[in-house]
Parts: sequence; C-alpha cells; structure tokens
Amino acid sequence: MLIGLCFIFISIFIYVFENYDLIIEDGLKVLSKKENIEKDRVYRYKILISILSLVLGIFRILSWIIY
Repeated sequence: MLIGLCFIFISIFIYVFENYDLIIEDGLKVLSKKENIEKDRVYRYKILISILSLVLGIFRILSWIIY
C-alpha cells in the first residue's frame, strides 16, 4: 500500500509543479496557475508519466485491498 501511495504522490507532484507556481503574497504562500505553459514534447511526457504513475498507484492499492 505504501508503494501505491508513493506513486499517487509522485503523480500529484509532477502535475502541480508543471502547472502551478508557488508565490508569496502578503506573507502567505499561494499556488497560482502558470500563465504561459509551453506545451512541447517534454510537457506532454511529464503529464503522461503523471497519469501512468496515478494509474499504477491506484492499481497497486486495489491489489493490496483485494489480496
């Protein structure tokens, strides 16, 4: 189960770091969506890896629950 959760966290981190910036406003850290996202091959591969990692995590947790 721990491996499945790690895959899900990796998926979330990849997606968030590709699409959001961490900005400090009035002493608070705020996530804001990036304005100009360059959607080239590297971006597409990172999103595909994020989706693959999410699917692997879900199947890993389901496998742990079933067995």
